[in-house]
Amino acid sequence: MQKLLRRFHNLSLSQKMVSAFFTLLLVICLVMLAALNISFGIYDQNLYEKSLQSLDFFARQVSDELEDVESFTYDLAVSPELQQQLSELKTLAFGTSAYDYARYQLRVQLIQEARAHPIVKNIRFIDTNGSEMLVGTDTGPMDTASLLEALHQAYGAYLLTSPTADYPYLVGGRDIRKHIDSSMEYLGSCLVTCDAAGVIRRELQGMTSSPGTLYVAAGDTMVYRGAEVDPPAVEGDHGYRVWRQDGQSYFVCWMTDPATGWLYLNIFPYSQIFGQTMALRFIVLGVFVALFVVGGLVMRVLARLITRPLARLSASMKVVESDDFEAALAMLPDHPYRDETGQLTGEFRVMLQQIDTLIRENYKKQILLQQTQYQMLQAQINPHFLNNTLNTVNWMIRAGRSEDAARVVVELGQLLRAALARESATTVAREVELVQSYIAIQEFRYHGRAAFQVETEGALDRWTMPKMILQPLVENAILHGVENSLTPCTITVTAREQTADILLEVHNTGPCMTPEELDAVRRFAAKPKGHGIGLKNINDRLQLYFGSFGWQIDSDPEQGTRVRMTLPKKEKEDVQTADRG
Repeated sequence: MQKLLRRFHNLSLSQKMVSAFFTLLLVICLVMLAALNISFGIYDQNLYEKSLQSLDFFARQVSDELEDVESFTYDLAVSPELQQQLSELKTLAFGTSAYDYARYQLRVQLIQEARAHPIVKNIRFIDTNGSEMLVGTDTGPMDTASLLEALHQAYGAYLLTSPTADYPYLVGGRDIRKHIDSSMEYLGSCLVTCDAAGVIRRELQGMTSSPGTLYVAAGDTMVYRGAEVDPPAVEGDHGYRVWRQDGQSYFVCWMTDPATGWLYLNIFPYSQIFGQTMALRFIVLGVFVALFVVGGLVMRVLARLITRPLARLSASMKVVESDDFEAALAMLPDHPYRDETGQLTGEFRVMLQQIDTLIRENYKKQILLQQTQYQMLQAQINPHFLNNTLNTVNWMIRAGRSEDAARVVVELGQLLRAALARESATTVAREVELVQSYIAIQEFRYHGRAAFQVETEGALDRWTMPKMILQPLVENAILHGVENSLTPCTITVTAREQTADILLEVHNTGPCMTPEELDAVRRFAAKPKGHGIGLKNINDRLQLYFGSFGWQIDSDPEQGTRVRMTLPKKEKEDVQTADRG
């Protein structure tokens, strides 16, 4: 809460006025939406109760029909007349005329019973000989073997099986046991195929209005499907939800019949019930949004008229943060109003003019100081490099290698010409050429002890950098790598143009540094060896030139020591480089 209050106090006067107005409108909007949601929640609950009553009606109709079928099979099984008839049928030889006549009489009786129950599609009677008699509509093949086994285990009790994908009908049945003499002798089995979907279809046709799209499912099997579209998945024994399909909203209500375990589900378009209410909601929201926008625009115009002078003064102050005093002065009116804001604007204008004058004078002094510091840093490199090179020439002359000494002197001349040039920067390509001259000199000195490689890639002559950066790094690689190594050492110099920067890398395969030495080098706390130029010197020069750049130093026994720099791309403008010939 305190953070919100702090942010509110930090807003401008115009923003505070507009924010307060919009907050008030937002609160009104939320109250109205809450009231609409509560009313629609009540409507949804009432609709759910009405739809649940409709589903309960269909469930009761199906349950009543199924109970009637169960009573019918019970009456059939305990009928003395049927008991006597089946007892005689059991004594007759299979295939005789008397056996066929007895089956005919049984068929006539079953046909009468089937016609009395609309839900019954057919009746299958299996006698003790395993002969099956079908009365009614043929509903296709059915796995009677597994059903008979279950009926035998039930020992005369009624069993009801749900529809399956192979046989989409409800099947009920029981074994007929001999009761007239209490022997419970097996006389046959009666299977009744029930069309629950037909009962639902008949009830729907008798209704004056459609209750929606009805689905009845027994597990994964659809008993009745009101449409080809699959219904949504639901959870729980009963409930309701709003379902969106193909851009339309539907009200879905479901319940599970405890008698059969079937799921009854009803779907109808949401707009069918709440069409007018939804239209009213959209009208209310539309009117509120229009008032919100119009009121906001009016409040914004009024706030600008009141706070425009302060906003202009605040914007001018923000421009001052970027040190653009001329633009800040241009934003202020030449003749402000005489109210409190106008007086403050006039005083701020005078203050800007005075500060601009002081900053210009101080900026010139800082530029002069920076140039002097850069020249001092650059001057540290030339004496050190010249001393090492002349020592190499002296050694070669004493060894009688005059031609090699002459070549070294030529390469030295190229380096001195570049080092003594007045320009403080050069191109990356020229810097690579200078380090190649230095390497040519060192190859004479460390012949057999060191191998040098220079790898370049990209338009290196397009980008600039400070002079004499790579040469001190190669020199340090020689001092710490070649001088301290008992085996030949390889020094690789890489200059590559990348997508966003320039990669410069110097790598040697000599002995690695200890973790303490590496930490000191990374912190620029290590003292340069002999009269060498330290990495801090190079870091300071790059910071003066680029401001910020990437710098990474790694050293391990397997990879050796690697110094990597990623320099920002700085276009070549008026950089003059010394010619080599």
